[in-house]
Amino acid sequence: MDDARKNIVLREIKYWKEHRLLPEQYCDFLITLYTEGSETGQEVTEKKSFSLKDFIFQLINILIISLLILTFIVIYFTELSIDLQIGLITVFVGMCFSGAVFFYKKNHSVFFHIALITGILILFLGSVNTISTIFLGAQIGLILMILLNCLFWVFLGFRLKLKYLTISGIAGALLLITYTFIL
Repeated sequence: MDDARKNIVLREIKYWKEHRLLPEQYCDFLITLYTEGSETGQEVTEKKSFSLKDFIFQLINILIISLLILTFIVIYFTELSIDLQIGLITVFVGMCFSGAVFFYKKNHSVFFHIALITGILILFLGSVNTISTIFLGAQIGLILMILLNCLFWVFLGFRLKLKYLTISGIAGALLLITYTFIL
C-alpha cells in the first residue's frame, strides 16, 4: 500500500480512536498493523490542543461539584427557613441531574458519573436534613428516608448498569437495617 493511502487510513483510525467509535485496543492493533509495527498507538495520536468544548465541560463539572459545597453551606451554616432550604436543594439536585443527562447524551462518562454522584449526594443530604428538621426526634422517619435513598440508588444502579451504585445502595440498606435492629 502506498504512503498516501496509509496516511489516510491511519488518520481515519485515529479519528475512530478519538471519538470512541472503536475500542482503543482495536485502534491500536490497526495502527500497528498499518504501520507494520513501526509506530504504536501512543505515537500516532497527536497531543490534543486546547478545546473550547472541553473547557466548557470542565466548567460545568466544577459548577456541579461546587453545588455539593453550597449544599453543605445552605444546610449547616445558614439560618434559612426549611422552605427555602428545600427549594435551593431541589434546584441543586435538578441542576446535577440535568448535567448528568447532558453528559450521558454527549458520551462523556467521567463527567456523567461525577454529576450523577454529586446529585445523589445532594439529594441524600437534603432529604435527611428535611426529615430531621420536620420530624424532630422521630427516628422512624429518618430511617425510612435513608432506606428510600438506598432503594433509589439500587434502582438507578440496575437501570443504568452501574455496579458501584447498586453495591452502595445494598450496602447502605444492610448497614441501616443492621444498625436499626441489632444495635
